[in-house]
Amino acid sequence: MARDEPSLASLQTLVASRDIRDRAFAASVLRLQSSKLDPAHVAELYDSVRATARAEHAEIQARIQDGKLDRHAFLAELRAVPLDMRDHLVEELLDIAYPPLGEWQLPSDAVPYSPSGVAEVLFALENAQLGPHSSFVDLGSGLGKVVLLAALLSGARAHGIELDPRLVADARAAAAGLGLHNAHFSEGDIRVAPLPQADVYYMFIPVLRSSEIARRLAVSAQGQRFMLFAPALDLQALPWLAACNRASYWLEMYETRRGAKA
Repeated sequence: MARDEPSLASLQTLVASRDIRDRAFAASVLRLQSSKLDPAHVAELYDSVRATARAEHAEIQARIQDGKLDRHAFLAELRAVPLDMRDHLVEELLDIAYPPLGEWQLPSDAVPYSPSGVAEVLFALENAQLGPHSSFVDLGSGLGKVVLLAALLSGARAHGIELDPRLVADARAAAAGLGLHNAHFSEGDIRVAPLPQADVYYMFIPVLRSSEIARRLAVSAQGQRFMLFAPALDLQALPWLAACNRASYWLEMYETRRGAKA
C-alpha cells in the first residue's frame, strides 16, 4: 500500500529514522517534491538523511577504510537482506544512496541516472573472476556503485567514466571516504572519450545505442582479449564478440573471439 505524502514535520522525523525504509521514502519524497518546497529546507533535510545514513553505517565504513572488512561475511549479509531494500542498503553503505537534487541536461540519447542492481553487479564480479592484478572499467558509471563494489570486493583496479560532473564528484568523494584507492572516476562522454584498456568492461545502458559503444571497445583494446557485461547487443554488428550464454536479468556476458578482428 502506498504511503500518504508526509508533511514537512513528519519528513524531519523520517530523515532521522534508524529504519532504512523511512530514510529511502523521505529522500524519494524530497526529490519528487523539491520544486514545490522551500529549496533551503529541502537541502537541509536531504543533508540530514545523508548524515543519518552515515551514522548508521559508521562502523562498517570504518572497517572498509581500515581494510578490515571480511568480504565473504559482507556478501553473506547482503544476500540475507530483503530484495526490496538490498540495493538501497548497499548504496547507503557506499555513501552514494542520495544523488544530487535537481536535473542535469543530458544528451538526447543518454539515459538518466539509473544504478545497476546488486544482483547484476555480483553476477559480473563472480563470472569475471577479478583480482588485484585485473583492470575493470564501467562505461557510464553514475555515482560509482559498480566501480566501488568491484574495487572493494575484488581488489581490482576499477575505473568509471561518467558524463554528469556532479555524479563524478560524488563518486570520487565516496571512494576517498571509504579509502578505496583502487577506485577511480573520470568525467567524459563514452561516445567520444578515450576508453582505457581493461580486462573487463561493464555497461548498463549508458546510451540508447549500446552496440556502437561496444564497437569502440575493439579499437581501444587494440587486439587485447576482454570480457564485456552489457544489455543484449547486436552481435551481427560485432562479429568479434561472442555471447557466453550467461545472464542475470538484463545483463548479458560476452567475450572477445580468439583471433577475431573488429
